[in-house]
Amino acid sequence: DTKLMDRILLRHLLDLAQAKLAVASGLPRNNKTFRITQSFLWREALSSSQTTPERVQAAKKLLNAPGLSLDAATKKFVLSDSGMNIVVQRPSVIRDMGDSAAHPKHVSREAFKKIISRHAVAANHDGLHAILELVDPVTQST
Repeated sequence: DTKLMDRILLRHLLDLAQAKLAVASGLPRNNKTFRITQSFLWREALSSSQTTPERVQAAKKLLNAPGLSLDAATKKFVLSDSGMNIVVQRPSVIRDMGDSAAHPKHVSREAFKKIISRHAVAANHDGLHAILELVDPVTQST
C-alpha cells in the first residue's frame, strides 16, 4: 500500500534529518552509533523546551554553538522555518504516522498468513509461521 509505505519512508527521512542535525550540532557520537540513536539524541537535547518555537530556538542554539562548522546543506536547512518545525515537533505527526503504519495495533492471523505466503524467500516461510505461532498461538481445543 503506497500510503502506508509513504508514511514509513517519511518517518525514515525525519530520522535521517534528525541524525544529521545531531551530528552537526556536536552531540556525542562514535562510529558505532546508529542513525536511530543520533535521532534520539537530537530529540532528547530538545526535550526541556515545551513549545515548537522554544524547540526551534533551542535547536538553532545547538547548531550555532561556538566551534561548530556546518556544511552548506545544514546552513540552508536551518533557514527553513517549516523544515525546522518538523524536525523539532513534539509530538511528531510524521513519526506517529510512520510508527502506526509500521506497527499497527492489530493485524489478523489470516493477514499474517497471507503476508508470509507472499514473502519472497520461501526458505523463511517455516520460521515465519513459527514466529506467528509464538505471537498468536492457535487455541487448542481439548
